[in-house]
Amino acid sequence: MRMNEIIDALSVWTTTRASGITSYLFLFLSTIAGIAMGSRLIANKAKAIVLTMHQSAGWFGFLFGMMHGAVLLFDQYVGYSVSGLLIPFTAESHPVLTGMGTLSFYMAFIVILSSDMMKKLGKKAWKMTHMLAFPGYFLALLHGLLIGSDSSYPWAQAMYGATGIMVVALTVYRLWTVKKDKGEAPKSGRVPYPNAKPIIIETSEYKVR
Repeated sequence: MRMNEIIDALSVWTTTRASGITSYLFLFLSTIAGIAMGSRLIANKAKAIVLTMHQSAGWFGFLFGMMHGAVLLFDQYVGYSVSGLLIPFTAESHPVLTGMGTLSFYMAFIVILSSDMMKKLGKKAWKMTHMLAFPGYFLALLHGLLIGSDSSYPWAQAMYGATGIMVVALTVYRLWTVKKDKGEAPKSGRVPYPNAKPIIIETSEYKVR
């Protein structure tokens, strides 16, 4: 490989493109693993492995997203500023689409932070905070699809389309299973015994001696 090819491979624009796509794919893996954890698709023996993948992919997606934004500060073609990247919808170039990426990054950070503080937050608050993973993922999808440099290529469009459809399909399936489980569960919370008959003891059978 020639020196100019190495420099091109390590250029700002190439690095930010690669880190952005890598971040998105890790967020995708974390999202589908999290959805599968709460469905019937994963056996109990495999849930520990899926949980590890869910947590690890979330962290890697967050770190590569941080790299994606940090490298943009060195881009001389567009010229992003620190405030334009940190404050949503304030970038001079594509403020709305850039803001989507910023919001997705913050949501990923909140979800990861809430997971580490689950015991302090409580299960109910943790669940509500964890729901930010869904809008965070779809914001990343729209950000990459609409502003990404590779989005004009068929392979990138196929990747974003396939991953987005998978997340939607798994989400619908999980909601369906949750609704079905609630419908099958007894309202009183007790197991009914339809064939059971009351036992009646006749007091006349017993005599006091």
